[in-house]
Amino acid sequence: MDTRIFAPDTRQPHLLATKLGSRDVNLFYGKFQALRNISLDVPDRAVTAIIGPSGCGKSSYLRLFNRMNDLILDARVTGRVEVDGYDIYARDVDVVDVRRRVGMVFQRPNPFPMSIFENVA
Repeated sequence: MDTRIFAPDTRQPHLLATKLGSRDVNLFYGKFQALRNISLDVPDRAVTAIIGPSGCGKSSYLRLFNRMNDLILDARVTGRVEVDGYDIYARDVDVVDVRRRVGMVFQRPNPFPMSIFENVA
């Protein structure tokens, strides 16, 4: 699916392919629902900001795209999460490969629960 955006220096719309997307995504930590019915397309090669108050789910949403939430006990995701049009939560997806392709840099260090070597190798 393409997303229509408007370039600041022209009145003509440009269609860009979706790089990251979600459809009706819900994220649960046990019985607590952290995200509810999130659908969003992030176009390729576009600057995108996700803004909100502390604790509203911004980081939880971003962690969906490299499946870091898989490492949290009782975390459960429903809906569809896509990178380049592929559902990265499909059963046949190699999670390690997803994490090699989708990285994140947070304001505070947030390593995976493994050794320093395993986090960077």
